[in-house]
Amino acid sequence: MSYFPDESTGRAWARYAILALPLLYLIVALTYSAYMAPWGRQVDPESAYAMNGLAWAAGYPMMKNDHPGTTTILLGGIVMKLYAFISGRSDIIEFGLKNYDAFIYASRAVEALLMSLALLASGLMVQRVTRSAIAAVLIQVGPFVHFELMHFELMLTPESLMISCVVLGTGLVLKSALGREPPTAGLGVAQGLVFALGLSSKYLYAPLAILSVALLRSWRAYVLATLVGAFGFFVFNRILNPYVFTSGFHWLVSIATHKGIYGAGEPGFIDFNLFWSNMGQIIAASPLISAVFVLGGCVALARMLTSRDYLNPVSLTLLACFVAFAAQLLATSKHFNLHYMVASWTLTGGVLVLSIIEMRRLWPALSPRLLAGAAGLLCIALISTSLIRLKDEAVTWSGLNRTGARLSQAVVSAAPTCANVSSMFVRAPENELNHGADMTLGTPKMTADFSEAYARAFKEPLLDHNFYRNVLLRNFIVLGYDQLAREYPCIVVRISQELNASTSSGLLELRPDHCVVESVHVYTVGMACRKIQDAMAK
Repeated sequence: MSYFPDESTGRAWARYAILALPLLYLIVALTYSAYMAPWGRQVDPESAYAMNGLAWAAGYPMMKNDHPGTTTILLGGIVMKLYAFISGRSDIIEFGLKNYDAFIYASRAVEALLMSLALLASGLMVQRVTRSAIAAVLIQVGPFVHFELMHFELMLTPESLMISCVVLGTGLVLKSALGREPPTAGLGVAQGLVFALGLSSKYLYAPLAILSVALLRSWRAYVLATLVGAFGFFVFNRILNPYVFTSGFHWLVSIATHKGIYGAGEPGFIDFNLFWSNMGQIIAASPLISAVFVLGGCVALARMLTSRDYLNPVSLTLLACFVAFAAQLLATSKHFNLHYMVASWTLTGGVLVLSIIEMRRLWPALSPRLLAGAAGLLCIALISTSLIRLKDEAVTWSGLNRTGARLSQAVVSAAPTCANVSSMFVRAPENELNHGADMTLGTPKMTADFSEAYARAFKEPLLDHNFYRNVLLRNFIVLGYDQLAREYPCIVVRISQELNASTSSGLLELRPDHCVVESVHVYTVGMACRKIQDAMAK
């Protein structure tokens, strides 16, 4: 029985079809990255991982461990080491701080290249085992199926390398499930290694462990995958990011035992006042993707029941994809953020391939062209919707970033002798280092070293009204507004929200003037706030 209309056709186009989506991905990734300034929308968490990578490159331990993000920090650190080596610079901290944006853009480009290679490798594996270029292209659509998925995989975030692992892992899973011979020990080891790297990128990879059922035709391969996955995760993080097993673990426990976001809120497992509405938002945000998984799960169950073959690798793997999706849906409904679904959403292409095979087995009269055509139209709809949204987002945020940069220039123009204080989320190019420092500088020595390196690299001090800690920082070291007022004739502060007694860090005690410029709250001491407004209007 043939499952796809192009099986064994040997047409020349089939050999090159699997190059289309990897090349498209690389072009889209590099273009989108050029529009998304590192100090704009994703300054949190991009700056945190960039700064951790810089610190690791300089010989310090990895301090960020909550996702755990080990692979992202490692990639950033390697890029920084190579960047400094090629430039002939020995002071990595000073060099990294001075070339922070270039470092982030280069790291994004490496991530994009790795994703493209993962798409190509996965497509080749599926093409070989199915003898179909259509099946190979279908499995490659995973990273394109939703805007949230595309956005986070294109930034310097843990999701990017995690999704690359999902893509590569999906190819290995389908190779295991569809191969004529039982999976080899090497295939089990490969799946275990990919799982260890995926989980080391972000814990969202965990539900995909169930996909190892594709290996059950070979107990040796299954056991090896389990052992290599668990041992590989432990060794990789124990060596590179040991805090994963202390503060990182405590963070996970806090999330699991509290109803609020990031372990906040009252004790308890689930807030049912939000749980069902969160689930509704997830399904509404991706109805076609949800339908693909539900259909796949139903088809797999129907095939098992009608054939009474409960251990068939195709049926088991397809059902496992649905279980992974359902588990992530439940977890994300408890701890809500739409992009927490990206690991399971990336399986969409693999689910389509397995569903077509199962439907052909259930109903042999169904035309392969009809099934492949329906799947193709669905993929075109998903990809086009994601790309249109991605384009709109790039245009919107590039405009917002230009506005933030102009406001920075207006402050310097109107108040050249004033202390220039900014904060997160005001899109100030000079502020992006601060969030990274917050998530990295865990010891007094690290803080002192980075502060001194910043003073060597830049003439003007870095003044930050810290968004999360509600303190004033100069070159990463805590300072008071009263001290700043004694050192400067005037002060200009930009912050994303209006200050109150608990968030002002002593600024309100100086009785500042206040105005709003381009949705940014501006506070001034020793000068009229209107001067900033006038400079911005020019």
